[in-house]
Amino acid sequence: MKTILCYGDSNTYGYNPEDGFRYPYGQRWTSILQENLKGQAVVIPEGLNGRTTCFEDEIRPGRNGAAYLDPCLHTHGPIDLVVLMLGTNDLKIRFQATPTDIGKAIERLIKMILEITPQKRKDGKPSKILLVSPIHLGDNLCDIESGEEMGFERGIQYSKRLAPIYQQWAETYQIEFMDAALYAKPSKLDACHLSVEGHASLGAEITEKCREMLQFQPR
Repeated sequence: MKTILCYGDSNTYGYNPEDGFRYPYGQRWTSILQENLKGQAVVIPEGLNGRTTCFEDEIRPGRNGAAYLDPCLHTHGPIDLVVLMLGTNDLKIRFQATPTDIGKAIERLIKMILEITPQKRKDGKPSKILLVSPIHLGDNLCDIESGEEMGFERGIQYSKRLAPIYQQWAETYQIEFMDAALYAKPSKLDACHLSVEGHASLGAEITEKCREMLQFQPR
């Protein structure tokens, strides 16, 4: 039985933009991944609303992804595969982070995973990593009140620049990469969070990638 850790923000948590709560278990992409890999892997969803890569949020404490990643990796080890999808919250205007800055923060998380996971594995090898660049912010962000927090047009354009930067870091560290924006779009309700359809699509694609990486046979 393999262990897959999904480390991300509200789109890994399963935030529902319709009511501000959480999608039912079976509708989240992490749950879809678990169901698809039933009997082959345990999927651990470690999603948190508002989580950043490494930035401290004075408005929402406890959202620094780098600060929590260390104990998280030790808690759930040994881990065979980490699915890492963060970066959307870094686009918030209060952090003043560029896509290049966010990419450097992602590199920091990659290095942490490569350094920490071998400590919990008998073979002394790091877990595999699937780096997922987040979905793009919706083009209707400028028409939504909450769009101000994400920087309106700036946020939209910056979100579209993350994928090639993430891909470069993936190639540098020889880990797997996937662009979530190719398979899912944000809900029109808030231009940030996955719809039920988005979770289904992303869950299916990540399943295939995980099967390939862990050499699972389709069931």
